Amino acid sequence: MVLEPVDIDQCLVDPATYESTILRIYAKRNERGMGFHDVADGVTYFDAATDRKALSRAIAASIAEGSYEPQPVDLWFLETNGKRRAAHMPGFVDHIVGSALFKLLSHNARCYGLPGVYSYLPGVTNVGAMRAFAAFIRDHRERVGPRGGPVYVLQSDFEKYGDNLPVGPDAALWKTLREVASLGNGRGEISGGAWNLITALIRPVVREEDGTEFTRLNGVAMGTPLVPVLGNLAVVPMDRAITDTDGVFYARYNDDFMVAHGDLAVIHEADARIDGLVAELGVKRKLSKELRTALSVHGRPCEVDPAYRGRDRIDCLGMSVTAVGTVTLGPHRLRRFVARIAARIDAAAPTLSGMTARERAGHLVAATNVMLDVSSPFAVAGLSALLDTVTDRGSLKDLDYRIARKIAQAATGTPGVRGFRQLSPEVLYREMGLVSLVALRNSR
Repeated sequence: MVLEPVDIDQCLVDPATYESTILRIYAKRNERGMGFHDVADGVTYFDAATDRKALSRAIAASIAEGSYEPQPVDLWFLETNGKRRAAHMPGFVDHIVGSALFKLLSHNARCYGLPGVYSYLPGVTNVGAMRAFAAFIRDHRERVGPRGGPVYVLQSDFEKYGDNLPVGPDAALWKTLREVASLGNGRGEISGGAWNLITALIRPVVREEDGTEFTRLNGVAMGTPLVPVLGNLAVVPMDRAITDTDGVFYARYNDDFMVAHGDLAVIHEADARIDGLVAELGVKRKLSKELRTALSVHGRPCEVDPAYRGRDRIDCLGMSVTAVGTVTLGPHRLRRFVARIAARIDAAAPTLSGMTARERAGHLVAATNVMLDVSSPFAVAGLSALLDTVTDRGSLKDLDYRIARKIAQAATGTPGVRGFRQLSPEVLYREMGLVSLVALRNSR
């Protein structure tokens, strides 16, 4: 399906542009139990959704007559994991207009071309990026054979991408953004009014708690709707420079990016291209987090460039891709999945204390099978995503082993693997019918 760009000037004065946006905002708030919270004095999200046609007409009319002006955004701070990050709270109407523009600009950006970009786009995910990388590895192995050379992989990201990105009047970002915004326009150029609206929402006036107001020269207004568009567009010239290299694999998710090729010289050339572009784009590579890998089944380091250390898998974007081109979840996500099952088994075990070990195991197997049934409302969180994503049977086999070990431990009261002396995996799976993740994946 070939996408056609939209005329943003026309869309901004069309009430239909905002109706679906208002409904989408209400649906998200309602999921969090905030559907009846106020968005203004005496007006709730539910009220706005109910009266969305009138509100949409009012927004479109104010933009058409040029009277609409974005309001200052309130600055607050979010503390997570010991880090303090600035966040910005736009007004409700500005949130509606910004969200509508996000959808329009993202659509035009896809028409413009976002080579290798997998972030914040409909139908495109981190899983898709890693599946594409796995396919690249399999193609490489088919060309060179199982004993052929490794795939060389460079993983990097940008230093404080959102905080440091230039957004001043002379920032490199604006040229790309204007070209995207102008796509679909009959005159070939977006109108001054629409462009001023876009820039005012991207670079809003920020209001601090004491009433002080300022406008940023660096750093995006985190929390406002257009931030993901900026993340996708800010380094498009770099994206294109890398993907123009014949045979290279490239994937970027916001500030994280990966370059891979079977020829080390090509990777060195891509490395140099990146260095030649990032300064003029106003971003900086985070050298402390860069990883260089010679990816192969034997995991040997590169003899020519020792910076490329040998490994048999690549961890990226919460996923792991093996040297044979299979995909699994990252180690931390697999641990979290098993921990959820283990927590339920531990909660059930005390209720079975009056039974024999074998009887306890039978009940725990039945409870675990419910957890591993995707159609059950009591299925463990993440099960469906695990089965849809993972193609590495080895990791699923390891999960099966860990689940069986936990049941044996809880049923026998014996720590470690010693519980298998009384209840072996064969007994749990073949005799008691414990569901196998490998079998579930194979049946899909």
